[in-house]
Amino acid sequence: MKKLFFLSFLFLITIATTIQAQQPVKWNFEAQKIGDKEYEVIATATIQEGWAVYSQEMDGDSGPIPTQIDLEGGNIKTIGSIVEIGKKKKEYDSMFDMEIVKLSGRTIFKQKIKVDGNTDEVSGVVTFMTCCESSCMPPSEIAFAVALD
Repeated sequence: MKKLFFLSFLFLITIATTIQAQQPVKWNFEAQKIGDKEYEVIATATIQEGWAVYSQEMDGDSGPIPTQIDLEGGNIKTIGSIVEIGKKKKEYDSMFDMEIVKLSGRTIFKQKIKVDGNTDEVSGVVTFMTCCESSCMPPSEIAFAVALD
């Protein structure tokens, strides 16, 4: 009985370690100056083959968590909405029982901002959920900060 308990415990630890080590999405953040006190904040997701993140253009509140980028700071004003550039696929997903829009491969999210005052950095949080054909990872939040040149 003790041996069975020990083997079960070891198995659970192995699964937990494997899940934690699995990071199917890597993020990179930067800001590019596009005008006088205007910048474009760029978040690039490099998504492993077979995995996808969900578009911010999802309908409804009952499905997967859409990718969301929240910029912080009182001295910035967003201009327009976030633009997604990448391989998009709209399809019915039986796991969520709804139409979904997912992004795969290298995906870029761009947000134009205008800065007031002497702001030399913009920070924020990207929230996303990633899934493959057979499973989903829990939603993740990645904090970031980028310098404004």
